Amino acid sequence: MITDNIPYHPGKFSILPNDTIRIKVTNKCQFKCYFCHHEGTDDSVDLMIDESLKDFIKELKTTYNYKQIHLTGGEPTLFPKFFEFISFLKSLGYQVKMTTNGQFENDFLTKLYDAGLDGINFSIHTLNPVKLSSIQNPRKSIIWGIEALKAQLTNLLKARDIGLNTKLNTVIQNDTSILDIINFCKDENIQLRILDDLNPDSLSIDKIIDTLKGLGAVIKKINLFNGSSSYSYDVIALDGFEFKIKAIRKYILKALCDDCFVRDICKEWYYGIRIEQQKNKTMIRLCLERQDYPAIQSLQQFQQSEQFNEIKDFTLKNKNESKNE
Repeated sequence: MITDNIPYHPGKFSILPNDTIRIKVTNKCQFKCYFCHHEGTDDSVDLMIDESLKDFIKELKTTYNYKQIHLTGGEPTLFPKFFEFISFLKSLGYQVKMTTNGQFENDFLTKLYDAGLDGINFSIHTLNPVKLSSIQNPRKSIIWGIEALKAQLTNLLKARDIGLNTKLNTVIQNDTSILDIINFCKDENIQLRILDDLNPDSLSIDKIIDTLKGLGAVIKKINLFNGSSSYSYDVIALDGFEFKIKAIRKYILKALCDDCFVRDICKEWYYGIRIEQQKNKTMIRLCLERQDYPAIQSLQQFQQSEQFNEIKDFTLKNKNESKNE
């Protein structure tokens, strides 16, 4: 635990609703970062936006109080029906956010802003083009790294300047210092979120702790997401710069995890509902570790499943409690 090593004032925490659905709209991506988990699979295809999917997304909003959609990939901007899908989600009243590698033309951001996108996270794991090339599998040329990093930084700053809620996500790897990224975000007034590498041989958490110690950082608050393994730390460095660290805790969905054969080595536990496309079927993914039922199941199976019943009971309870507050 980071709090075992970094100063923290107990009692300063918030409990937030797990009201976000992650939708993987495509598996295509210009990057091949070795630590990418591909939202659980590298075999999905472009999302099919049919009526059953639309009805399910609408039901999650109106009945179960889900409020946010996070579009992922792959690189979501490569999805052919990207703007059409954003428009549909906005028509239902969702906040729509996305994670991107930033490899698109500069004017694309204005179109995103006009479409009503509520937030954009740029995955930028290094400011060194040689390093960026080396974390690709297979490794890419340094010229590729220079051009890719230039596009990332140009689009990151443009997104900030036009008023999009802009964040920089960075994964700490075993051999990486991110002090340059921290200083860049501080100088450019960019929201920063640090993530650990979930691979089992990773020393990422140790690197995060060493970084925080070097900054003289203090944990201001812990943010727990009710009904999810996701949580985060609000951190402030000695010089006053504030940023977040995303982390994973053990959270079990009983109908999914109780008899699971990878439970003792699980990296993510139950994070939330993910939607993806497998050939001609819309699939619901509940786990990154497994490729079998019930970790992944068709939309129709999921709507009749023990897992969805448990999620519904939990979310309806939270919805009723929030009404009574």
